[in-house]
Amino acid sequence: MITLDALRQHAAAAPHRVAVSDGEEALTWTELADRVEEVRAWLTRSLDADEPNRAMVVAGNSVRVVVATAALTSLGIPWVGVDPERDGATIAAQLAAVEPTFIVLDSSLPSLPEDFWPRWGDRAVLLDLVAFPAFDTRVTHYLAAAEGEHQPAPWVRPPFSALGFTSGTTGTPKLFVRRKRTENQRIAFLRDRFDFGPGDSFLITSPLAFASGHVWAGAALALGAAVRLGPPDPEAAVEVLAEERLTGAFLVPPFLDRVLEAATTTHRDADLTALRFLLTGGRHISPRTIGQTRERLGDLLYAYYATTETGINTLADPADLAAAPYAAGRFMPGITVRALDPATLTELPVGRVGLLAIDSAFALDEYVHRPLDTVEIAGRRHVLTSDYGYLGDDGLLYVTARSEPGLDVVRVEGVIKEDPAVRDVCVTSGLDGADAGAVAVVVLRPGLAPELRQRALARAGEVLGRHARPARVTEVERIPYNSAGKVALLVLREEVGVRAGAA
Repeated sequence: MITLDALRQHAAAAPHRVAVSDGEEALTWTELADRVEEVRAWLTRSLDADEPNRAMVVAGNSVRVVVATAALTSLGIPWVGVDPERDGATIAAQLAAVEPTFIVLDSSLPSLPEDFWPRWGDRAVLLDLVAFPAFDTRVTHYLAAAEGEHQPAPWVRPPFSALGFTSGTTGTPKLFVRRKRTENQRIAFLRDRFDFGPGDSFLITSPLAFASGHVWAGAALALGAAVRLGPPDPEAAVEVLAEERLTGAFLVPPFLDRVLEAATTTHRDADLTALRFLLTGGRHISPRTIGQTRERLGDLLYAYYATTETGINTLADPADLAAAPYAAGRFMPGITVRALDPATLTELPVGRVGLLAIDSAFALDEYVHRPLDTVEIAGRRHVLTSDYGYLGDDGLLYVTARSEPGLDVVRVEGVIKEDPAVRDVCVTSGLDGADAGAVAVVVLRPGLAPELRQRALARAGEVLGRHARPARVTEVERIPYNSAGKVALLVLREEVGVRAGAA
């Protein structure tokens, strides 16, 4: 997130221009700088500067979260967000992993752990962002921190470090430490690729709790652009893009699909011509998504392959996506991705699928509670991922699957989605706990005639069967995604199991 010094510089240049808004509240650069300064001063008087402070954010997207995290960043206090949509047990485990001295929360969240107040009420300083405060004596409300008369106490800024959680699609997110500023990668990309800066505006709909949200927000603000924290409803997002004439946006792939559906049906007349680039990442996209974006918005889609632990690794621009829609793109500056033999961890030649290992200038330093799997190649540390893929002779990286070594999941899903009857699909294995091979979980469009429904399911089975044996298809009403745009496999397995049991 941005620092107070940078905010003051932007405020001097454009004091009355809006810096950040969330649909309910908007702050100019001057107002944002003033709020951050006030919360920063309150923090210096509320926290012990001699302690190793760590902060957590348990709240949804809002201007208030930007203020609080910018104040923390200005003091050099490492902070990490948790997905407020996760269950209370998972959030409790994340709190225990961090042991925060300061917690930013929205006390109205239904997902707060049952033991939150007795466990953390006296162990951490609490700042409540709730819209309608009860002014509980155990917490300080945002209004009191941001609008009071606070003189800062002496503060020595600690060496830079950042905390992060993995997305936790198959379990409890893992905590890690990074001592490199990943914002620098995004800042350079936005500045050099798009000449992005003052006068531009950037829509972010993914949670600030995830790196993909707050790092993009921080990068846009650092360049003097306005950040619009967007609505989670796709039709509302199209309206915001059109009415506020936003020039850039970051949308995770499942949400991008829903936005495109709205933009080509109920909102086909929305004027989206101000948009000059659209970023997506977090999960692969299909050729159908690429084609729909080009038809509705033009050649402005950029897709990247990233992991929470390493930052952005490759980028595919519109020309790459047109020529090779299954590609993950070309290496970003300072990044090398290699495909390794999973058994020997030796490098594989071009075209051979292997376990992906990443040498990144922005990689994490270590997990906090577990060892980090790495391998040294050519004198460089490479972080081992759970992803599989290969390097093409065209210089592009092709990610085939995440945790599926023998199956090109990306290509199979893309081919299945060529059927207009298919709304969404997820290809995975071991879905019902029995190692029964690959499964295509298919969501069909509502209102299909029975023969069209059966034809679509049969075609999905044929496509999957050409790549995997045994293979089967199951139909569901929805594929659950987490807020970072990744399939929530634990939820999917539970829902498919319940459906199978009911049948």
